[in-house]
Amino acid sequence: MSRIFLTLSAALVLASSLHADWPGFRGDGSAVSPAKNLPAVWDKDNQLWKVKLPGFGASSPIVVGDRLFLTAYTGYGDKLTQGFKSGGFGVKGKPNEAEMQKALRLWVLCYDRVKGDLLWKKGIAPKLPEAAFASFLREHGYASSTPVSDGQRVYVFFGKTGLFAFDLKGKQLWHAEVGDGIHEWGSASSPALSKNTVIVNASIESKALMAFDKLTGKELWRKKGLAICWVSPVVVHLKNDKQEVVLNAPGKVFGYDPDTGTELWHCQGLGGGGISGATCSTPSVKGDTLFIMSAGPSTPATIFALRAGGKGDITKTHELWKQKVGAGICSPVAVGDFVYFVDSTAHCLDAATGKVVYKERLYDARGEYASPVAADGKLFALTRFDGLFVLTQGGKFEQLAHNTFDTDRSIFNSTPAISDGRIYLRSNEFLYCVGKK
Repeated sequence: MSRIFLTLSAALVLASSLHADWPGFRGDGSAVSPAKNLPAVWDKDNQLWKVKLPGFGASSPIVVGDRLFLTAYTGYGDKLTQGFKSGGFGVKGKPNEAEMQKALRLWVLCYDRVKGDLLWKKGIAPKLPEAAFASFLREHGYASSTPVSDGQRVYVFFGKTGLFAFDLKGKQLWHAEVGDGIHEWGSASSPALSKNTVIVNASIESKALMAFDKLTGKELWRKKGLAICWVSPVVVHLKNDKQEVVLNAPGKVFGYDPDTGTELWHCQGLGGGGISGATCSTPSVKGDTLFIMSAGPSTPATIFALRAGGKGDITKTHELWKQKVGAGICSPVAVGDFVYFVDSTAHCLDAATGKVVYKERLYDARGEYASPVAADGKLFALTRFDGLFVLTQGGKFEQLAHNTFDTDRSIFNSTPAISDGRIYLRSNEFLYCVGKK
């Protein structure tokens, strides 16, 4: 009887691990899922469902139990904007920016992850004026921050409109202000959770890293003087239940105490990928090691490995290696003995030494926003216009499949989510669920 009980317990533990949630941007920050039996080649039998979204967005889906959450926007900077260009809202046929922005609405969406049914949606009136729909904002819009959940609440960030908390049934619990700043490239950083704290990079809105009580929305601390960046903060779990909040800022990487906001350490970082010198790529976390990269006009393409922890300047003591390859916007993923990133070219590096294992061109350069995710011995790399590539993990390049979306010509900026043997992808117009029946 005891042997049967132990076997059953082991099976339940295994099943639980394979049904893990995908609670935030890139899951738990690692972009790695324990899910198994994920299809490489997709056909009509593998597409379990597809739903038309009520609005555009670049945020990634997250999965909590049997619910899937994501954000969207409507009314301005989407198809409706085209109507304004023909007149009616401006003087003498010219569109009036303030009048157009009054139509903007922000949305929090909740779906049944198994069936694809819309369970609820909540509209939020934006805090105006917003940045004009121009420049790089045309690339991603006004719903670019991925939600995060602790399993009981969902936290959603909409730039200057603020940080919101909802319960899983859609009741708004609180709203917190983060500042009034805007940028021509918009706001895109996703919030992170550390114990009882929600961490937000509000460098666009108030030039600060901010923390809020996840139950009440009360501001706990803010670290001022932050240079503009679009990087999401990540949480590193150290020994003895200690945690650090890490931010890849222009020129430096910082480690903070999540409870107090005290700077614990800093490391010489990288310049940004944009004209302003800002950073965009979010570090990948594996254990206590961070893999950080950037590339662009103001800095050579570079990726380096950094061990978290320590005090003061840890550049010389904790930097493990540095390599002259990298990308400006997408993020790397570390799984097994290797680190990968894909930005038209698939890169594989030895995680211990930084040695380039392979570089293989997949398609013409597009400047990808989405980042690869790893599960079931595979890498899933979603592109903006060129479909989804499936590669093998390991030190040898092998392309298993190149799946395309022939009937969906909209942009794909969202990093995939993986849970319970299913892959969830979102374009500007549709939400997809792919898996084996």
